[in-house]
Amino acid sequence: MERLWSVTCYRHYMSDSRPWRRRWIQQVDGTLVEVQPDARRRRSTQDASPRLRPISELKKRVTGNITELNSRLLRVSRRLERIAKRHRAIRSVPGRIVISLFRKAVNTFEGVELLKRRRLIEESWVLLRVLLEAHVNLVYFWLHDPKDMVHRYLDASMLDKLKHLREVNFYDGTALAETIKREHWEKAERVIKDRYADADFKALRRHGFTGLPFDQRAKAVHMEKMYQYCYRIASRSVHTFDPAETPVFAVAYEGRRAAKYDLLRSRREQLEANQNMLLGRLAYYLSQFLRDALMSAELMIIGVGYEKFCDSAKTLERGPRKQRGAANGEEPEGNGFHIWRM
Repeated sequence: MERLWSVTCYRHYMSDSRPWRRRWIQQVDGTLVEVQPDARRRRSTQDASPRLRPISELKKRVTGNITELNSRLLRVSRRLERIAKRHRAIRSVPGRIVISLFRKAVNTFEGVELLKRRRLIEESWVLLRVLLEAHVNLVYFWLHDPKDMVHRYLDASMLDKLKHLREVNFYDGTALAETIKREHWEKAERVIKDRYADADFKALRRHGFTGLPFDQRAKAVHMEKMYQYCYRIASRSVHTFDPAETPVFAVAYEGRRAAKYDLLRSRREQLEANQNMLLGRLAYYLSQFLRDALMSAELMIIGVGYEKFCDSAKTLERGPRKQRGAANGEEPEGNGFHIWRM
């Protein structure tokens, strides 16, 4: 009797009349349609409806708070970094360079976040320039032959180290002089020089493994607009200072308090949008490279929030995408949805 009672109670609480047993299917327009208990018999005849919300509906529901989005992006990127380290491709030599460049981008992003909490906006722009360089370097590495990039990266690192050693005279007169031999490093330089033409060797020593100045490097990875709207503006904070951070700025906007704070607000919005796009793109590319669907989905939701923020922030400069496919009668690419577009 006890066993019969337990089975009866189980069937009672798990019956189809209970609300937690009801099933729903989401339609394309976002509405929910209940599936009746006998729908299992008609499953083969039902139209296979997608269960994910359309992008337009998802965009309405996701937050457009760029500060909160950046906080989420940092957490997701840290988790992605830990996952990537265990991937077989990342344990290869090119993979180790990729994860090192990605880690530099994540660390720089976190540095920007820490500075913003102390309201050090100009100093945050300095790090934003570093983040842009890390972004361009990693994308450039991805777009070229990995074997060639590894050789160039290691050679450029050796030449850069040699440049430092010559500046400090190979630590002559210190305890480090015993471990750093001038002959060893100069011999390594000659070996590297024999592998390149004279012009290429000079470019490698001056500009790093790409051999290109940064403006040409940014153009090579289709980041011209970010170079104009981010790198050149941030360079002002690197070499001198931003006038908005000085008492001169207060004098120039005397009696126009609203205009002053609108400008400061737009500067911070531009900073936060740029850092979100720069790290978000790298994280999304890396998740696609690792074929991690869950991480890609999380980053796509953050990208939807970034798009929603950009639609409401009118101070941001964004160029239109190329209308590829319009000449062939296809839908123009600019009419679609794009994560972290330029």
